[in-house]
Amino acid sequence: MHKLILLLLTVTFSLFTFSAGHETPSGNEGAFTTLMLAAPNVDRYVDFLKADTSSFKTIGSTGSGVCVTNSGNEYPGQMMVWSAFPSVEAAFVGSSQYDPSKAPSSLQRLREVKYGVTWIPLKSFRLEPGYERVQRVKISSANLPAFIEVLSKLEKAVQGAGHENFFNGMFSSIGGGTHEAGMYMIRSITPDAAQHGAVIDDYVSGASWGSIYLEGSALIDEVVSDNIEICEQFYYGE
Repeated sequence: MHKLILLLLTVTFSLFTFSAGHETPSGNEGAFTTLMLAAPNVDRYVDFLKADTSSFKTIGSTGSGVCVTNSGNEYPGQMMVWSAFPSVEAAFVGSSQYDPSKAPSSLQRLREVKYGVTWIPLKSFRLEPGYERVQRVKISSANLPAFIEVLSKLEKAVQGAGHENFFNGMFSSIGGGTHEAGMYMIRSITPDAAQHGAVIDDYVSGASWGSIYLEGSALIDEVVSDNIEICEQFYYGE
């Protein structure tokens, strides 16, 4: 119980520390929901979502889209539908207004629902979906504030080295079941594959910011998963 209380206090401290003047749906006070899916035909399902965005309006999303797993798949057709909200309250209310198990049969045939989860951003996050490396990691509560600080420092250093469209996000899950419990999600984002590859090439070639990356890596207890996702936004709220 003591460890749980300490973890909650650490996350809360991190949210307040990094809350001012950032670019999540509402500063750093917003939240995201994701519905994890398997789609037999990903393109067909995405086209279906783009053709009718009324469900995103119904749940009060300020922005929605999809991320399709491109590498490191755990199952065929792995993808997710994401929605942004101005607050955790709005995210919870939105989730309560949509039950994927009650979707019409025409929609259910297009995808298999795995699970849903709500995410809180732990650092500044610029919502520009693109080519994204996604890692689930375990970090001790004692190291969490230092890791968030290093992640922000790394982002600025990589941008300063000529990769101005590189961004990092870090998120804590709520209600993700055993799938997400005890882990944090890190998203490293560039607009496309070429720019992401250029960042990694820079690191391999001995980039000056490499030491910051290693500093952050030393604070991670375990990397649980490592995927590449291609993300896009097609709903922008009303």
